[in-house]
Amino acid sequence: MSYYFEVSGETVWDPSLRIGKWYLSFAEAAAELVQRPTGLTPSQDDTCAVDIQPFQHFVQGLLDCYASTRHPVQHGLVRGVLLASLVILARGGGVIVPKTEREASLMEEVESFARSM
Repeated sequence: MSYYFEVSGETVWDPSLRIGKWYLSFAEAAAELVQRPTGLTPSQDDTCAVDIQPFQHFVQGLLDCYASTRHPVQHGLVRGVLLASLVILARGGGVIVPKTEREASLMEEVESFARSM
């Protein structure tokens, strides 16, 4: 079984049910920490609608959090949800322009991470 993430009715990611629920849980917890809504609306039918504008704002908050420190534990904790979110955002037509070398370096990893999604 899959868990479908959709932007305007188009599937942008269809992980296994378990992975989809893990991602959604991590994203919701991260949203509390960056104080921004996710833009994700899960349904009972194992789908999740992605409202791209608030989602982009959420992903930018994650990226800002990641780039704000050199703390390896914070990087490790944020990295997984951030990379998956950047892939979903790009597939949904959203764009984030890196502001620093650290952000640019992370963004280079998105393409390779996307191949596993």
